[in-house]
Amino acid sequence: MRVLHISPTFFSDQSFIGGAERYAYELAKAMAQKKEVVFLSFADESSLHSDHALQVEHIKRDHLSFYTGPFSLRFIKWVRWADVIHCHQVSTIGTDLAIILSKMFRKKVFVTDLGGGGEYALSYHLPLLRQANAFLLLSEYSRRLWERAPLESRPESLKVIYGGVDTEKFSPGNGKKSKTVLFVGRLLPHKGIDYLIDAIEGKLSLNVVGRIYHEGYFELLEAKAKGKDVKFHTELDDGELVQKYREALVTVLPSVYGNCYGDYTVVPELLGLVALESMACGTPVILTEVASLPEVVEDGVTGFLVPPNNPTAIREKIEYFHANPEAAEKMGEQGREMVLKRFSWDGVARRCLEAYSLSV
Repeated sequence: MRVLHISPTFFSDQSFIGGAERYAYELAKAMAQKKEVVFLSFADESSLHSDHALQVEHIKRDHLSFYTGPFSLRFIKWVRWADVIHCHQVSTIGTDLAIILSKMFRKKVFVTDLGGGGEYALSYHLPLLRQANAFLLLSEYSRRLWERAPLESRPESLKVIYGGVDTEKFSPGNGKKSKTVLFVGRLLPHKGIDYLIDAIEGKLSLNVVGRIYHEGYFELLEAKAKGKDVKFHTELDDGELVQKYREALVTVLPSVYGNCYGDYTVVPELLGLVALESMACGTPVILTEVASLPEVVEDGVTGFLVPPNNPTAIREKIEYFHANPEAAEKMGEQGREMVLKRFSWDGVARRCLEAYSLSV
């Protein structure tokens, strides 16, 4: 079986640094240990290289839109080469054309919703997604959302494959834990970072790690952090990120449905890779009870769930970990055990391959 993974963006400063980009690439890399796999994305300049068993090609992007780029003979060549095409993101020109070409060449085609997309997608106007063999989704929450969509907007088959963590890279360290709280993620309003900063009082300290995608929101966060022990890290590489996870007392994902500007989203988190990375490093988590997050933590065992938009609830759980470092250590150990059992990339790749084989 030859598998083509198509992603509009890739994990790099030259594209995007985000969970969606990491997800698509890590899944393709894990699958390349089992099958012949190519990862295809779009960049300002074309390139071709290998990452161990995975072949990676970047096609030069068409600048009609950030999410377009597949108007290339190379794109058609790879679709014809593959037995299975796996598209990452729903509403993109790349996914639209991959579905059309897959049906022309009688290939199987699957789609994973990673929470992004562009306004120029043909699937907004035509029932193209109906032609996919299946949606392979990150969580039960994502599946429930798609079950509510009109049938012409989705295929009949909706399967949950979850996500994984590189547990060799994201692993516990040998150093001493600090008393510092950690946030990791894009600095955007739906991440609820403002509520987390509101929770930081007195001797509590916080490291905020992530790229700035909303200048006004970042200015709001800086204003809220004045006079508090809050540090922003906007340019960390993966090695430095892992070290932050290992040193942290707890990682907090304070995501919200309704943000500080009055905007609302039903998809603040489709999985929560940051929570999995933290637990893989032996650090417990505090997550808000929104979207998919309750699926990746066992409340009171690997971390805690708290109501969204509630700094007091967040502060109480942080203070619990401050007062009970042994409990934090135990929850961190149990979190890593859960990740090893349920959220390995090898497991995700196997679930994908099973879905590929079972779909007609």
